Amino acid sequence: MSMNPIDFSNENKFLYRRVKKICRRAIQTPMPQELLPDALQELQLALEKLQLAEEELRQQNEALLDTQSLLEQERQRYQELFEFAPDAYLVTNGQGQIQEVNRAATQLLQRSTTYLTGKPFATLIAPTDRRSFRLKLAHLAQHGHEQEWELTLQRQHGNQLEVALKVAVVRDAQGQPSSYRFLLRDLTTQKQTEQQLRSVNAALMQRATLDATLQQISNQLRESLDEPQILQTVVQELTIALNLVACDTGIYDLEQQRSQVNCTYTAPTAVLKPSQFRAVDMKEFPECYRQLLQGQEFQFCELTTDPARSQVSILACPIVDHQDVLGDLWCFSSCETALTPHQVQLVQQVASQCAIALRQARLYQAAQTQMMELQRVNALKHDFLSTVSHELRTPLTNIKMALHLLQITKTEAQRTRCLEILQAECDRETELITDLLDLQQLEAESYPKFLLEAITLPEWLPTILAPMQQRVQAKHQQFTLNLPTTLPRMISDRASLRRVLLELLRNAQKYTPAKGEIALEITHDPDDGTLTFILRNQAEISAIELDRIFDKFYRVPQANSWETSGTGLGLALVKRLVDHLQGKINVISQNSWTTFSIKFPTQFRSSSTLPTGEPA
Repeated sequence: MSMNPIDFSNENKFLYRRVKKICRRAIQTPMPQELLPDALQELQLALEKLQLAEEELRQQNEALLDTQSLLEQERQRYQELFEFAPDAYLVTNGQGQIQEVNRAATQLLQRSTTYLTGKPFATLIAPTDRRSFRLKLAHLAQHGHEQEWELTLQRQHGNQLEVALKVAVVRDAQGQPSSYRFLLRDLTTQKQTEQQLRSVNAALMQRATLDATLQQISNQLRESLDEPQILQTVVQELTIALNLVACDTGIYDLEQQRSQVNCTYTAPTAVLKPSQFRAVDMKEFPECYRQLLQGQEFQFCELTTDPARSQVSILACPIVDHQDVLGDLWCFSSCETALTPHQVQLVQQVASQCAIALRQARLYQAAQTQMMELQRVNALKHDFLSTVSHELRTPLTNIKMALHLLQITKTEAQRTRCLEILQAECDRETELITDLLDLQQLEAESYPKFLLEAITLPEWLPTILAPMQQRVQAKHQQFTLNLPTTLPRMISDRASLRRVLLELLRNAQKYTPAKGEIALEITHDPDDGTLTFILRNQAEISAIELDRIFDKFYRVPQANSWETSGTGLGLALVKRLVDHLQGKINVISQNSWTTFSIKFPTQFRSSSTLPTGEPA
């Protein structure tokens, strides 16, 4: 039976009174006198010891009360610190049941103190982390004192929360876990910051990669001046760098409103295979090409029943510079990995570099073409000078020879023949000089005005063809003339028309082999009021040479350039005279035949000039 200090003091006083009473009775009781004082003295000493013990006990009791007061103050202080701590704390017993939980923990877990107290802490952990939590806690109970983990808590309404968990184990005298103290810290802000940092780093890495890709593509484009190679480099490098399904490029023909797809590149594993070398009519996709022609890119997914195309995201980007839209780039990627804004920006930058490279390639090609043309013209001029020198020297040589023969000849017939040679060579010299002067005047638009006359072709044409027929017969060639007698009269310049026809006939006779055919036909189209002169000869001109025959100084190449006379001015002069006569000339050459077609109006279209000559 325990006794508090007050009861002990009262009992001590009661005992003291009993001792005094015993002493009084002992005096009255008969007993040996010599033993009584000793007994009383011992009893007195016992009482004094009891009094001393009482005083010590009182002092200890006061100290104990002071200690209890301090402990209560410290407990209250700890409870306040625990309750109002900014971090979430909770305490469990050795079996993991929650015993204490502070306010921050209830807010973090979105549960009340009443709900949490007595609950197993493991029930608050997400199912995916419970097994790992139990294993770590069991290991801590056996071998550890304090550890830190990261796990996911299951909050109210199924919400999950990532936390950092610091757990300390409290052990009893036998070293067994008696309780666990948990510190919970919300990782939401930290995780968001880490995610943002990872996103920023990924964006920076992607940007650095894209910049390196742009630099690589730009370097390759600068190294090439070949347009097909430039386009192929662009589509291939973009497909590889952006992990595209495919990429193609089209070059615009703005006059025809068409886009020609020239280059494509497809990833080896792709199902979609864009077709190459196809023309796209811009009118079939007006909305797409309206944006592209305005220099705007766009990205879309195509709605189609084709499974290969329905899973594709498409970016269309114009190839544009400061002058015009040159073409476009089409990038095909899977819908799951549509191009990001940074990737779209890369495509735009590559398209700009491509536009610059295309301009440079075209300027280079134009310069090369111009250089080749200048070299060709220079060669033609050199050939022309050699030919003119030859053509001018030949008549002069013949004239000198004829004059020498005149001096030594004695018969009248020989003198007459020499005079004919002189006349022919003088005419030849005059004709050459006249051709040169007329061509120069036609180019300078200073050619004399035409003398318009009414020409009756059935009567006039045979007269100018007679000398030509003699040369044809001398070369054993066949000449046919189809000249309807019902042709209307033609209002034109007789001299210019004569020069055109004779030059064409002379040219045909020159290049037609022996026994070859030459045919001239004139037709009338009353609907548009035109006459067409069709000259056919049995000789073929290559397609390459056909485009140049109307150039100045140009002559169809021959094995020996001196075998055929001429300066290369004849057809150039014909072309300009036909234009001056308001006509059109065309030429085709195929199947060993060459056909010249010249169409003239029957009425010269000039309100200020009237026919002044007499009908032929």
